[in-house]
Amino acid sequence: MTHDFRHYSFNSLFSLNSYEDKVVLLDNDLSENQLLRAQQLILFFNENVTNIIQIIEKLSDNWSFERIAKPEKTALLLGIAELKMRLTPRKVIISEWVKLVDKHSSSEGAKFVNAVLDNYE
Repeated sequence: MTHDFRHYSFNSLFSLNSYEDKVVLLDNDLSENQLLRAQQLILFFNENVTNIIQIIEKLSDNWSFERIAKPEKTALLLGIAELKMRLTPRKVIISEWVKLVDKHSSSEGAKFVNAVLDNYE
């Protein structure tokens, strides 16, 4: 089963011990276009991780970055990166990251991710 670039980016970032490490994409079965999108997203994330973490800390009221569960944190990091890139309509980006969290975590986690991403301008 093939997945899209968000799924692979999520798995690649999720597998790291630290968000300060450079993300490298895992083995994949992506189409050429999907692989390019994953590479763009990961490159942008790697170059902007500190700023993205600061944005999440500001948007996640009453939750320190360290307290956010790993699936939600991973989706927020990449979701904010993708929103900042402005290559895809905002509603699509938010919807796709919320679906990924719902699959890998919980509906409560998905609601949290939806709220944070939705509050990003």
